[in-house]
Amino acid sequence: MISDRIGVGRHQGIIFGIAVASAEIRLHRPWGSGYDEFTMAARDQRVMELVVTEIRQETPEIKSFRFDLGSETPFSFRPGQFIIITAEVWNPRRNRTGPANRAFSISSSPTDEGFIEIAAKRYPHGRLTTWLHDTVKTGDSLKIKGPEGKFVFTDGESDSIVLIAGGIGIAPYRSMIRYILEKKLPVKIRLLYSARTASGFAYREELERLAERHAGFSCLLTVTREHEGWTGRVGRLDEAAFGESLENPKALYYLCGPDEMIREIRKLLLDRGAAPEAVRSERW
Repeated sequence: MISDRIGVGRHQGIIFGIAVASAEIRLHRPWGSGYDEFTMAARDQRVMELVVTEIRQETPEIKSFRFDLGSETPFSFRPGQFIIITAEVWNPRRNRTGPANRAFSISSSPTDEGFIEIAAKRYPHGRLTTWLHDTVKTGDSLKIKGPEGKFVFTDGESDSIVLIAGGIGIAPYRSMIRYILEKKLPVKIRLLYSARTASGFAYREELERLAERHAGFSCLLTVTREHEGWTGRVGRLDEAAFGESLENPKALYYLCGPDEMIREIRKLLLDRGAAPEAVRSERW
């Protein structure tokens, strides 16, 4: 971990737009400056052995893992933070097992009691995510460290946030959305979530259900590849997808996704007058 920003790793991974949920994440320096310098205070971090109590197949490539906190309750973290999983896994290059460490955004809300969840995307060459998908089962105990990270939502910072996610990038946003809605905070949420095809949307039913129930939460799903059976939006995110959010000078923008998406959306936002410190990003 060589910097302040978290991002999804290349070998892992709502309006509905672009985000990262269960993928491996790397640390990078943040684009914007509006981060709390004490988010990662050492006294808040723990090394724990947690038991897997539930595994769900969210998409063909993404699984969610729930961990029982047990005696580690209460476990305090901020929506958007991550944990690090350490395990002995097979290393095909060395033809033997060896240690692997990967960070995963916490996809559950700080308001959830007794457990935390992550989402992990399986990549062909992702050692830890392949191990999670193919080997880990309910009842297994995993070594976890955390919480860490500064890509977070902070109460009272803004009354309007726009969450822009690409693929697996939805994970930290699920935590933020559930937290804001469950706490009934006076914050308007716009989620823009993009995937190649409709099968790539993790938590789709849950997000659409939340949007129906909460007037302050809107979501836009878009696919970049047109295909049979999809009747929603097709194409990359553009200015029209942001709606009235761009008119709010106090809005905060969170970007989580691939480099190209981050660059394009960041330029769009800055060209439309958003302050650099109001645009926060994570790459994967």
